Amino acid sequence: MSDDNSTNAHSLSVVMSVYNGQSDVALAIDSILAQTYPNFEFLIIDDGSTDDTPAILADYARRDARIRVISQKNTGLTLALRRGVEEARGQFIARMDADDISLPTRFEKQMALFEAQPDLVAVTTLIEHFKDIDKKGYLAPAPKSMDLLPLYICFRNPIGGHGQVIFSKAAYLAAGGYDPECNLAEDYDLWTRLLRIGRFGMVNEILYRYRTGHESISSLNKMPQAKVSSSISRREYKRLVGSEISDKVGLALRFFWWRASPESVSLTDTMKSSLVMLRAVKIFFANNPELEDHEFAVRREIAARWRGRIKQTSPMDFGRKFVMLGNTFHWGVTALTAKARHGS
Repeated sequence: MSDDNSTNAHSLSVVMSVYNGQSDVALAIDSILAQTYPNFEFLIIDDGSTDDTPAILADYARRDARIRVISQKNTGLTLALRRGVEEARGQFIARMDADDISLPTRFEKQMALFEAQPDLVAVTTLIEHFKDIDKKGYLAPAPKSMDLLPLYICFRNPIGGHGQVIFSKAAYLAAGGYDPECNLAEDYDLWTRLLRIGRFGMVNEILYRYRTGHESISSLNKMPQAKVSSSISRREYKRLVGSEISDKVGLALRFFWWRASPESVSLTDTMKSSLVMLRAVKIFFANNPELEDHEFAVRREIAARWRGRIKQTSPMDFGRKFVMLGNTFHWGVTALTAKARHGS
């Protein structure tokens, strides 16, 4: 990327929504202003805050001309983000959440990847989850290959977080933007539609710190969000496989990848969730033979997750343990078969 401010002043727009974020928003803003990639505008949507957030934002805006504060009545995150992107002048949109931290080289490295691979529609990074700002957190699971996103998107949100992504505004508009009717899992929904247009890239470094252990939108709406996420995965499953799965099986898939209690899913739906994954994996690799070297790893990962579910099951629930063991064995065998077939 060129360092010429005149040509790149608005190549990137940072969009952040905040509602009553007085305790954490200053750290989030500071992390953006400390970026080594300086050529951006920073749009902050104050979504009807009633605490000291407006005063904090006004102070920052006075001190840094890159900040533009948009104040509005409370609409919720999805509509606030839609407005932010509509107001943005950049070719690329960097998301940021008001209680998280972006590491200093985040924008520089993500924008460099866009320059190296112009066909990308979005770029994500590794994420560190943390509770205490001064203590090391833990690394969030990341996709093993970005080429596999169209498969995993049928089961769950493989991108993980929301605030760490930068996406092309042109691709965002072509995909239809954030769905105003989707007030939970709005990121998962958007990623599915962006993937229909092009590829995601990954900077394989921790460039974003995601704050956990507080009352975030996700933590306050776990079950409603699970249901919305399930409806999205069911939609994407149908796009890949051509057949529908029920609400219960969709939720079983969500719980499998979410590591919810095994007892929250019936044995029937547990068995069906394994079968629908088998069908999706088979069809995906049949449609994408150039990715056959990944099939063994995908099947082995799912086998390992079933093995982990056995450990989560109550000791005396022998029937459920037997089903989990059967799923583990079956996925393990098909993984070895794929390895032998592809010679990987």
